[in-house]
Amino acid sequence: MAEPRLDTEQVMVKRKTVQQPLYMKVAHKLIKSIDSKRFTVGSLLPTEEELCAEFGVSRHTIREAIRQLRAQGMLSARRGVGTRVEALNTQTRYSQSLHSLSALAQYAHKTVLEVASTTRVTADAALAEQLGTRVGKAWVHVSGLRRSTDRKGPTSWTDIYVDKAFSGVLKDSGMPRTAIYTLIERKYGETVVEIQQDIKAALVPKEHATALGAKANSPALLITRRYFGTGGRLMEVTMNLHPADRFMYSMRLKKDVLKKELAKKSA
Repeated sequence: MAEPRLDTEQVMVKRKTVQQPLYMKVAHKLIKSIDSKRFTVGSLLPTEEELCAEFGVSRHTIREAIRQLRAQGMLSARRGVGTRVEALNTQTRYSQSLHSLSALAQYAHKTVLEVASTTRVTADAALAEQLGTRVGKAWVHVSGLRRSTDRKGPTSWTDIYVDKAFSGVLKDSGMPRTAIYTLIERKYGETVVEIQQDIKAALVPKEHATALGAKANSPALLITRRYFGTGGRLMEVTMNLHPADRFMYSMRLKKDVLKKELAKKSA
């Protein structure tokens, strides 16, 4: 039985260069200010108005940057008191907030994949079930450590399976820092139209524990993404295994209001 598809988004063929969101730039500057002890643990940050003036951004941008750091446990906020520094940036936890395909591309750009091996494989029954493909299909398997460009230590052990027909992208010099699906789109003109994402609890396997700097069989989070092209063709599967103490997945959900309820209120 097929797994439910959690997120579907149409992608334009013509793509723009992915830029880091402004609020993330502000968040990184605040982290540096905390690291340098400009803002010490226990102290209050300047007011929103003062931060807006310092960084030349809107209140919305400041609030979103602070929200990111609150999610990581570095800041806390109380009405009538202000925003308080709770911890130094010593955690290796990586916070990921995704709302679109461009955010996935940004995640890849902010991390580096240290390739440990690249092999050609043919899906047997077990691998076919794991990937969600047919038995006998040819894939190229890339595995290695993924590291954040702005934090110490590895964030995950990554396994990537690319349809053999698109394996030419793995020779691209920018592959370690670029979302592979974007390389497939650029090189082959095949558009990703849907991603199926599965998130589940896992354990750090013994063979990857040393490389990850984690204990074997310690808790982890496994995120599997399947990238589908037009016609439902499965082009790529990625599996990122994150030790539990260094990753947090952030998602914002908004309640949908039924049209008939809106009609009642406007009547």
